[in-house]
Amino acid sequence: MTLAAPPRRAAGAPRRILALTALLARPSRQGRAAIVLPVLAFAVTTALLLLVLGGTRMFLTDPRALDEYAAVYGPLSVFALVLLAVPTATLGAAAARLSARHRNDRLATLRLLGATSAEVAAITVIEAAATALAGALAGAVLYASLLPVAGLLPFFGVPVGPGALWAGAGLVATALAAVTVLATASAAVSLRRVQLTPLGVRRRTDAPPRRRWLIVLGALGLITVALVVANFSAFSELIAPALALTVLAGLFGAALLLVNVVGTPIIAARGRAMARSAATAAQLIAGRELAGHAAIAWRRVSGVAMIAFIAVIGGAGASLATIADTEGDVTIFDDVRTGVLLTLAIGFLLLACSVGVTQAASVLEERDLIVGLDRLGMPASELQKARRIAVMTPLRWAALGGAAAGGVLTLPIVGTTVFIAPVSLVIVAATFATGILVVRLSVRATTPLVTAIRRSG
Repeated sequence: MTLAAPPRRAAGAPRRILALTALLARPSRQGRAAIVLPVLAFAVTTALLLLVLGGTRMFLTDPRALDEYAAVYGPLSVFALVLLAVPTATLGAAAARLSARHRNDRLATLRLLGATSAEVAAITVIEAAATALAGALAGAVLYASLLPVAGLLPFFGVPVGPGALWAGAGLVATALAAVTVLATASAAVSLRRVQLTPLGVRRRTDAPPRRRWLIVLGALGLITVALVVANFSAFSELIAPALALTVLAGLFGAALLLVNVVGTPIIAARGRAMARSAATAAQLIAGRELAGHAAIAWRRVSGVAMIAFIAVIGGAGASLATIADTEGDVTIFDDVRTGVLLTLAIGFLLLACSVGVTQAASVLEERDLIVGLDRLGMPASELQKARRIAVMTPLRWAALGGAAAGGVLTLPIVGTTVFIAPVSLVIVAATFATGILVVRLSVRATTPLVTAIRRSG
């Protein structure tokens, strides 16, 4: 009789898993923000990704782009796609992390109550995939609704029309699958902590590792990429111009990824230094927060590093087009300027969404700290000051680091005259001001959430 019990439990396991998943996904259990925000972020990610893919497809296949400027339109569109791929992936990953933010605690509790590792894994995968798929489907609908507006964009001297920006059924399906797989993979990675150390996850006793070697490795990687780009002209003579620009775009994308790699350890080191020399309670709390949660702090502002990187490159491109736009057929130069501004606009949309999601996620992550400080009698103004320091300190590093990386790679290609031209400087300055404003507004926008947490605690 005892040997028959396990098969009956196994037979009811799928039903039990689905019931637990539905129970844990209720808004009353985890708050509406933990459900709505990831879905919205996945929707924006999918819609913008499909718009960029549709534009790239247009420049690679449209007969109007396959003329004497074919060697310019196609590679530059691929270049923009590479630059926007990193912030797009970052937004998708941020949405996946927000979706998983409270899942770890709830799943760890299930482990302590006797749930098996297989059940925990199944619940995580189902919930993450369902959230991402719902957002991706909403994003596909949003993309379709934006096509008439996007079709008004002037390229080739006329509005391109909505049909030109249609990515195709194959790319739409691929984007939906990619967003869903990204969220599922992020959830699967988080499972390691739940399955192996449920008590550690529930009590948050895992100590952040110190990875100073990443700074050295990332710096060496950036230097290597910069040297290759600086001497790229000799290599480009051996291959076709279109392939050369594609390889160059890959190098810039690699540099953007390396900026992300070195960001977290730099913020951790800055936080430790701030905590040691803190003169006020707000500085001490901010320093400890940056040192203990450097990865989270960097993710809050990593979008600014990316947009600064893109702004330096885009500003140089717009400046180059303005200088070359003197006489003759200037359609190509108008299109370059339009492409630069469009790339920056999409980048800012990704930045705004990413910052909003990461700020909300960080507030939810710091719930225990906020409640604890409130019980100790810390004024709300001092807590807000600590939050502002914890955001603005890495923000400065992110903006300067992204701009510096973009400048080091761009300067050898375009030269000093183009790099410091008024158009380039205006675009970079406007990007810095707008990026900082977006982050500050996002911090202020999460203040009601902090107030609600303090009242509920």
